[in-house]
Amino acid sequence: MKKIAALLFISFLMMSQIVCAQVGIGTIIPDASSILDLTSISQGLLIPRMTTSDRDFIANPVNGLLIYNTTTSHFNHFDLVWKEYSDYTNYYNSNSTSDVTTTSTSDVVVPGMTIAPLLAGTYEVTFNCSYNNSPTERIVSSGESFPSTMAQEAKSDLELLINQLNSLTVTNSTHLATFGNGETISPGVYSIAGAASIALNLTLDGHGDSNSIFVIKANGALTAGANTNVILTNGAQARNVFWLAYGAPSFGEKSTMKGNVIAATTGAIAFNAGGNLEGRLLTISGAITFGPAVASMPIGTSPYPLGTLDKFVLYTAAGDVTNTAVSTITGNIGTNLGTFVGFEIATVNGAFVTHTTYTSKTSTTISTPNTNNIIASFSIYQNGVLIPSSSKILTSEAYLGNVSLQTIATILPNQAIDVRWNTDSEKIGMGNRTFTLIKVQ
Repeated sequence: MKKIAALLFISFLMMSQIVCAQVGIGTIIPDASSILDLTSISQGLLIPRMTTSDRDFIANPVNGLLIYNTTTSHFNHFDLVWKEYSDYTNYYNSNSTSDVTTTSTSDVVVPGMTIAPLLAGTYEVTFNCSYNNSPTERIVSSGESFPSTMAQEAKSDLELLINQLNSLTVTNSTHLATFGNGETISPGVYSIAGAASIALNLTLDGHGDSNSIFVIKANGALTAGANTNVILTNGAQARNVFWLAYGAPSFGEKSTMKGNVIAATTGAIAFNAGGNLEGRLLTISGAITFGPAVASMPIGTSPYPLGTLDKFVLYTAAGDVTNTAVSTITGNIGTNLGTFVGFEIATVNGAFVTHTTYTSKTSTTISTPNTNNIIASFSIYQNGVLIPSSSKILTSEAYLGNVSLQTIATILPNQAIDVRWNTDSEKIGMGNRTFTLIKVQ
């Protein structure tokens, strides 16, 4: 009997030690911080699996309860309410820079401004955009003249463009004053302390980026010798090239030029015989002498706002514009203070624009600012229903304005949230815009 009692006592002590220690399955040394340590390289732990409806029928769930939700294919845990573990982002965003317009007097979805979150929850919803009245368009017949302030506006637009180019951070201040002679340069902002020149072949390499920007600033004249050839490669575009000179730009015979050439101070521009320009010649003060040569505006939209300059291929804010022989020019030709000389023998696909008058040489459609006060409305919708207090009604004008919307929405999985807009009468336009949902619960 004594032996049996001793064995029972020893067994009791061993059981007490086991009860108070960790339990290991698949391991004989369970981790000291764990009450249960499961170790396997071929099997996993399977917790209860159920639908959202089954989960919601659990009576009095305790904080920390864990299940796998077969409806959403995610783990759920209880912490006052059921919450979801997810490998999906809790942040959704849609951006766009494309210009869109509407004439709708009832709410319509803004293109690209719809998000359908994968996860249910409560979200902070924000929307920001720039907008304005769309310009008024009209067809102008060949030879038609009418009053216009376009040349005056172009002067202000040129001053703004010069200021914007000067505000750019210089990325290369060590380049020699001479560009070309077979050289290839990369995108960037180049600054030359004095006058600059271009000789023979100069290649601008966009490195595969059609939005790559080249800005060459000279604190003096810009001179291109005869037979200069500016070559664009690997995505480089003439619309993204700017030559800014604080002196007189001049281009020798048979020069091929790409980009926007700007005389930022008093400086006449000379573009000589046999040349070919894809770009613009713009001067704040000075005459322009052209040809005989070919000129056309760059294809596409400038990376910097040009305003009315967008339609000009030759423009001076103060000076005459002279054509010397048979030239072909595509784009408007303008002078705010000056006259046009020698264009009777030129082929002009555009218009002559003076301080007060627009005279078209070809039949075309022109745009003028719409300064009417137009009521514009912007709202956020959930599943096709307006979210209360999410609307903003503003007076739209010809110049850019901004609108900002913000609301809180409790959203089901894949339920669409979108931004809608309308106008009370005329066409309104929208440019840069961003739509964001952030999960807050």
